[in-house]
Amino acid sequence: MSARPSGANAVAVGSSGKDLHFTSLRLARYPVASGSYVRANASQGETRSHGFFYKPENENGGLVGLPIIGGGESAGRQLRKESASLLYLRNEALTLSELGTLDSHAGSVNDGCRASCVDWYGNSRPLFLRGRMFALMGYELVEGRVNGNGISELRRISFAPQAAVDEIAN
Repeated sequence: MSARPSGANAVAVGSSGKDLHFTSLRLARYPVASGSYVRANASQGETRSHGFFYKPENENGGLVGLPIIGGGESAGRQLRKESASLLYLRNEALTLSELGTLDSHAGSVNDGCRASCVDWYGNSRPLFLRGRMFALMGYELVEGRVNGNGISELRRISFAPQAAVDEIAN
């Protein structure tokens, strides 16, 4: 389980069986579990470091981003493959709700780890930069936008070595 600050409070993330659980925590003298969200059949796509990020939007809320893979998959999978998706949740006064995912399309692009598969503590990350949101998944960078209560993809780019892409195409 890992916890991450969310304004004056925190969000804890952990697994139970094949499901991924998020719990919002009111940080007071004694922390109190306040809200929860369960993503069925999912697990964290990055467990070696704090793979999730929080972007405050105001004093009482913000966005949580976390790389995910299918539930029940081995945690060691993250050393060989990027996460399948980045899951985004909205926190409103410690109530968590799903905005959606930005998904990887790279699938089977494999360069044999020429650019290193494991050195930088996880190859999937949510990024919040100057009012924009991105999902970094292996060689893909996907930009998304929050629209009301959902998220949509704006554009994507792949930095996969061309030789690996050509080999898969043939």
